[in-house]
Amino acid sequence: MIQLSPGADSSSSPSIDEALQSIRRRVARRDEIRAIEHVPARAARHAEGTVDLDERILAHLEKSGVWPLWSHQAEAVQHVLDGRHVVVASSTASGKTYCYNLPVLDAVLRGDNAYALYLFPTKALAQDQMRTLGRLIADLDIKAEAGIYDGDTEPVMRQRLRKNGRIVLTNPDMLHAAILPHHGGWAGLFSNLKYVVVDEMHTLRGIFGSHVGNVMRRLRRICRHYGSDPVFIGASATIANPGEHASRLLGVDVEVVDQDGAPRGKKTYVLWNPPIFTRDDGTSFRKGAPSVAVRLLPELVRRGIKTICFGRARNTVELILRYIRERARDRKSHQDLLPRIEAYRGGYLPSERRAIESRLFGGDLDGVVATSALELGIDIGGLDACLIAGWPGSVSSFLQQAGRAGRRNDSSLVFFIAGQEPVDQFFMRHPDVLFERSPEHAIIEWSNPYIMVRHLVCAAYELPIEEKDETLFGENLLPMVRMLAEDSRLKETAGKFYYVDNGYPAQDVKLRTASDENFTIFEMGPEKIVGELDYVAGMLSLYEQAVYIHRTETHLVERMDYVNKIVHIRRKETGYYTQALCQKQVTVRDEWEHGDVNGGRLSLGEVDVVTHITGFKKVRFHTLENIGYGKLDLPPLELDTVAMYLDVADDVVRTTDAYGPDFLRSGLHGLARLFRQMLSIQAFCDPGDLDTFIDGQRVYVYDLYPGGIGFSEVGYEKFQTVLEASLEAAVDCDCAAGCPSCVLPANTRVETYMEPAILEYPYPKEAARFLLHALLGMGAYEPDLSGVQIREVVAPPVPEPELDPRTERKVDKVIRGMKDR
Repeated sequence: MIQLSPGADSSSSPSIDEALQSIRRRVARRDEIRAIEHVPARAARHAEGTVDLDERILAHLEKSGVWPLWSHQAEAVQHVLDGRHVVVASSTASGKTYCYNLPVLDAVLRGDNAYALYLFPTKALAQDQMRTLGRLIADLDIKAEAGIYDGDTEPVMRQRLRKNGRIVLTNPDMLHAAILPHHGGWAGLFSNLKYVVVDEMHTLRGIFGSHVGNVMRRLRRICRHYGSDPVFIGASATIANPGEHASRLLGVDVEVVDQDGAPRGKKTYVLWNPPIFTRDDGTSFRKGAPSVAVRLLPELVRRGIKTICFGRARNTVELILRYIRERARDRKSHQDLLPRIEAYRGGYLPSERRAIESRLFGGDLDGVVATSALELGIDIGGLDACLIAGWPGSVSSFLQQAGRAGRRNDSSLVFFIAGQEPVDQFFMRHPDVLFERSPEHAIIEWSNPYIMVRHLVCAAYELPIEEKDETLFGENLLPMVRMLAEDSRLKETAGKFYYVDNGYPAQDVKLRTASDENFTIFEMGPEKIVGELDYVAGMLSLYEQAVYIHRTETHLVERMDYVNKIVHIRRKETGYYTQALCQKQVTVRDEWEHGDVNGGRLSLGEVDVVTHITGFKKVRFHTLENIGYGKLDLPPLELDTVAMYLDVADDVVRTTDAYGPDFLRSGLHGLARLFRQMLSIQAFCDPGDLDTFIDGQRVYVYDLYPGGIGFSEVGYEKFQTVLEASLEAAVDCDCAAGCPSCVLPANTRVETYMEPAILEYPYPKEAARFLLHALLGMGAYEPDLSGVQIREVVAPPVPEPELDPRTERKVDKVIRGMKDR
C-alpha cells in the first residue's frame, strides 16, 4: 500500500477514522487497499472590501452569517455588476449559487425592470435551486414573480410566468422546444432580459453541449430582435478550460473566476483494487468493483455513516442494490438496513426520483446507489462517505462525485474501487497521477453540421435567417441555409431565408442524445409507465426476451414496438440478466490524412458504422455464467463519425504466421482494447466515448458521436504516446496470459494449457506485446507461449445478421435486374 500523504490529523472526525480502520481490519483483504491520500482541511478565504450590492442584500448577508463573501463569490458578483460575462469554476459546495442570485436580486431591488433566465441541466436541480431562491426572495421581501417553467409546470403557472415572470427557471430542452419557438408570448422577458444563468456548465459537453451551444446562439438572436443584450453568468465544476468552454458554448468572451475561496473539510481518499482469484480450473480473474461496493456500503451505513455509491451504468446500480438486499436478508444484524438504502438513476419516473431525493434530504435514507444522475449539485443533505465503483470516465467526474461527501465542511471518506478496465488499473499502479492530474477539457463542437443544420431550421421557424446572423453562427451559415432552401425546407426571399416546411421543427430535435426518440417502458399488470430510455440504449437493452431491472426487480420484455417507441414489460424473477450481442461494419467514406508509421500506415477520416444487434446472451446473477442465447431481428444502428485507423504492414502480418492462425487477430483485439483505454487518458474523455473495430489487419478507433467530436484526432496526433502507454499497461499487468485488466474484454476467460478448453482469445497478451513492439520500432519480440494452449476459436452461437426487409427488397431488385440483362 502507498501512503501518499501524512496520516490523520486532530481535526478528523472520529467516526470516519474509526470506520476506515475497522474496514481495513474486517473488510479489506490483503493488498486490496493500494493507496491512501489525505487532503487536509482548508480555511475560507474571504473577500477584502465590499461589492456594489444593494444595502438590503448586504444587511441580509451579514444577518445570515455569510458576510464577508468568499473571495471567488465577491469577484464573480463584481464582474456581473460591471456588465461582464463571467464563468465561475470552483469545487462542489463552494457557494456558486450566490454568484448569480445576488446580482439578479440586486437588479430587481433597484427597480431596473430587469428580468432573468436561469438554465439548469435537470428538472431536479431547478427544483432545488428554486427552494434556495425562494427563501432569498422571501427574506428580502421582494415582490417579483419567480418560478419554474418545465414539463411538470401546471398550465396556470405557465401562463403566469409568460405574462409576469421576472425570474424564470427552466432547462435547455424547454428553452429550445417551448420558449424560443413561441418567443412572441415571452416578449416581456426577452425585451428586458438582463441576466442569463447557465448552471453546471461542465455537464454541457459532447452531444448535449454541442446542441446547447446552438440553443444559446438562437437565444442571443431572439434577444437582439427584442432589443436586449443580456449578461451571461456561468457556473461550473473544476475543469481545465472553463473560459474556452464558456466562450464556445455561449459565443461571447467571458471573465474566468477559478480561484476557489470556499472552506473545505478534510477528505481521505482510499484506492481499492479488488483481488485476483484463481478458479478451480486454474484460470485467474479479478473481482469486479460492484462486489466490493456490496460489502462496503452496508458496513458504512451500519456504522451510521451516510454514504453515496456511484455505479457506471443503470444495470450496475440495480445489481449492487439487489445483491446488498440479498445479503441483508440472510443476516439478521443487517436486515434493518433494507429500508435505509435505495437506488437512484435516470430512467426512473420524476415522482420516484423526487421521493428518493426527499428521503435523502430529510435523513430517512442512509445510503443510496446512484448513476451520475446524482453527480450534480442537488442538495441531498449531509453525506459522510462516497464509493466510486469503477472509473467514472474523467477526473472532473471523479472530483464531482467525491465532492458529494463532506458537503458541510466536515471530514469525509472516499473509496475509489477499481474495475477491470485498463484505465482503472492504470490509476491503481500510478495513484500519484490521479491526484496530480488536472481535470479534463470540456469539449463541444456546436458547429458540427449534423447538429447545427437542425438548429438552423429551428432558428428559421423563429425568425427569418439573414446574412447578419453569421456573427452568431459563423461562416458556414449561408451555405447551409442555401442547401436547406434547395431541399425546400427553407425559402429565400430578398436575402432572407424563411421556414416553409410543415410541422414544428424543434419537437423533432432532442438535445440529450444523437437520436431524436426515447422508448417509453410500460409495465403490464399494474398497467403503468415505469420509465424511459433513449433510442440507442433501448435498442440494446429493451428487445423482446430482454431482462429489464427496475428497483432491483427483474422484468421480462414481452413486446417491443420500435416504430412507436413503446416497450411492454412484465415482472418476473429470472435469476439472470441479458446482454445484447452485436456485429459491426465500418466503411471509410472520406480519408482526410494518412502517413506511414513503424509497422504500418495510419489514417484519419470519416467513416460509416453499422451495428447489427444479432442476438443476446443470458448471464446468471453472481456467477456470471452464460446460460443461454437468443436470436434477434432488429433494424441496424447507423452512425456517421470520425475514426483513426491503422493498417498493419504486410511484413508484420507475415511474421505472425509462425505463431498460429489466430495470433494476429488476438493481438489486434488486445491492441485495440489497450489503445482505446489509454487514448481516453490522453484525450481527456470517457472510454465510453470511443469504440473500436477489427477488420482483417486494420484497427479502427472511432468517436461514438455523429460527425465526430475530436477524440479520434487526438489518437492520430498522439499515436506514438498512446502506443507507449498501451505497452506499459500490458507489461505492468500481473496476469500471465492476458486478462480484462489489460487486453481482454470484461468477463473473458483465458485458459492455461494445463486445462484444455475453448479459447476466445488465444495468447492475447503476448500477441498484443508483439504488435506493440513492431509498431514502436523496438525490434523483434519473441512471445512466450509456454503457458498457453493454441487452440481453434469456437465462437458462441450468434446468428448471422440478416437484411431488414427494405434492404432485402432493394438487393433483390438489383439482382433481378442483373439477371434480365
